[in-house]
Amino acid sequence: MDYVRGALARSGVPAAPSPVLLLAGSRGSGGTVLLDVMWDDFSDDCLSVRLDLRSAQGVEDIVLAAVRGLGRRIAGIRPVDFPRTSMLLKALSFVDTGGGRTAFEAYLRARPQDAERQSALTDWSNRAAPLLSPEHRGLLDVLTGLLGALHSAVGRHKDARALRWLAERGGGGREYDSLWELYRQHQAQDGPTGTPRVVARTLCAAFLADLRHDFNDSWPRLQRPRNCLLLLDNAGGRTADLFLELLAECRREDAARDERPDPAVVVAVQRGRVRPEAARLLDPTHPDLAFGTRHPYAPGAAGHPVWWYPVALADLTGEQVLALCTSSVLGRHNRDADFLHALTGGHPEATDRLAYLLARFGRTPPADPRRAPADLPEPFDPRRLLGERLTDDTRPLPQSWPAPPGQDTTVEDYLLRRALADHLPPAADGALRPGDTPLLDVMAVLAATPGLRRGACNATLHYLDRTGTDADTAQLALTAGMWLEETADGEALRLHPLAALLLRRWLARDPALWRKTHMGYAAHYSSRTDAALRHHHTLAQVEPARREPLTAVAAYLDDEFDRAASAAEWLAVLDRVTAAPNRLATALDPRTFVTSLAGPAEDRNRRRAVTRLAVARWLHADRTFDPAHQLAHTIAGEYEHLADITDDNEELYRQAGKFRRIENSWKD
Repeated sequence: MDYVRGALARSGVPAAPSPVLLLAGSRGSGGTVLLDVMWDDFSDDCLSVRLDLRSAQGVEDIVLAAVRGLGRRIAGIRPVDFPRTSMLLKALSFVDTGGGRTAFEAYLRARPQDAERQSALTDWSNRAAPLLSPEHRGLLDVLTGLLGALHSAVGRHKDARALRWLAERGGGGREYDSLWELYRQHQAQDGPTGTPRVVARTLCAAFLADLRHDFNDSWPRLQRPRNCLLLLDNAGGRTADLFLELLAECRREDAARDERPDPAVVVAVQRGRVRPEAARLLDPTHPDLAFGTRHPYAPGAAGHPVWWYPVALADLTGEQVLALCTSSVLGRHNRDADFLHALTGGHPEATDRLAYLLARFGRTPPADPRRAPADLPEPFDPRRLLGERLTDDTRPLPQSWPAPPGQDTTVEDYLLRRALADHLPPAADGALRPGDTPLLDVMAVLAATPGLRRGACNATLHYLDRTGTDADTAQLALTAGMWLEETADGEALRLHPLAALLLRRWLARDPALWRKTHMGYAAHYSSRTDAALRHHHTLAQVEPARREPLTAVAAYLDDEFDRAASAAEWLAVLDRVTAAPNRLATALDPRTFVTSLAGPAEDRNRRRAVTRLAVARWLHADRTFDPAHQLAHTIAGEYEHLADITDDNEELYRQAGKFRRIENSWKD
């Protein structure tokens, strides 16, 4: 916000154009909300337009919507004339009914009412209208109004200047030669976005030239006090990305010709598919993110203009999640916030949605003194949060939320459709299930192993008899969606917690696929050096009706206890093994479930202590299984049991103390 505020302030002609502020993040990272805040803060004080470029079919749609949006009336601010852009748009919208060049020139000279029959602006206005916010779409509704605006913007006293500018860009020629050539190229529609590149570049250049002339050549009128603002949402599509690329290209050409900088401050949000310039994103808290400060990653000499300023859309901090959370299902307000932050990793949209839903599900009807205590509803169990139905007849969703596809949509399905929509082709019945979405299935298989090792994933896909896609494709999809951070060498560094949660639960929807996936990984990690990874995937196969894998894991950890050089070394092995995912659920107290799976505690029985500790650590790591940290009591007790029968016990007691503190902080 401070950066944009500084960029909008104007004191004479700026030394250089403002770089495009490119906000990049995964779906739901808060870019739309941030643009809304900027619009609320700045739109009344400067010429500004807010566009959603999701449905843009051509660069002409974007330019037309921008011209009309910047033409809205603001008290105390004179409007902008767009003679070059208007003449070009009018020429490109000509519909030839057989008259050719003669009819084209007559159309350009005609009055609006006479040109109406030969104009494609009706279709263009219908395409451009969705790009504007709802309150501004009325600007594009009336054909006569559009033609009148274009005609008046061109005007007899301005058309000579516009034609001269267009002729210079087109290499000279007679009065309408350049416009006729651009029209013919536009009719050919040979560009990948529906607009030939030379036509799209000319549109962008005309748009910037009109802004530059209006803001810089203002004598005898006073200079404008603020630059103009373009807020562009969903700017990651091919057409929107081309528009941004051409803006930067035109600015480089203008700088090479020593043109004075244009006044446009452009803020664009890209998701899923971001420009190469966004490969190194600046953290939003970086001290160099200030207007007038050169981007630290910019190439070239210090005086070289900076064309792009890519900034990451950050996740919410714990304090920000606490501010969103209004429930106390887990006993205290801050506990619910801690639970939500663990599930989403601070992902803005998912956190906002889950905070609202947890508060809604956690509200119980007021107590009725006529009803017996046994008849009162049970408190909401947060372990049910993701599996609950999203809507019911008595509790409608906020109107600002995108509507779910059906009444039976669960919270988890809703998050999936929002976060990973690109990989969820709808099934005929609207259901979401593995097998119908091959790429998402492979992404889930890849995410099932630590470090997202592509070689191990490909071996497991072969074990699963999955063909048609591979781990490299899945990793590219996760990286392109900005769910996965990579090293400079392309190795997986960090999978976003929300993506990890959703992919784990996606794989868990098919028990057979879950089991076979982890069996495939266990078979791949067959060497002695990979023993911890092998048992990591063995532990993931444990279920109440299938305890043989737990016996193997307990035996391995017990043997490692003797082989390890120190308790700290053994604890590192325990950490790697118990980081395994699980697909277990229970309505029981988690401590009771551990006992049912691993047996009751026994003093001085090392194998039993190791087994219970492994199971408790494994399930404790999953906040959807143990949201209230109830297993901290079991974990601390088993660490103490091991410490009592071990000489090298200092680190074991330290770990026990750590979990006692967790237990005490969550104890009611």
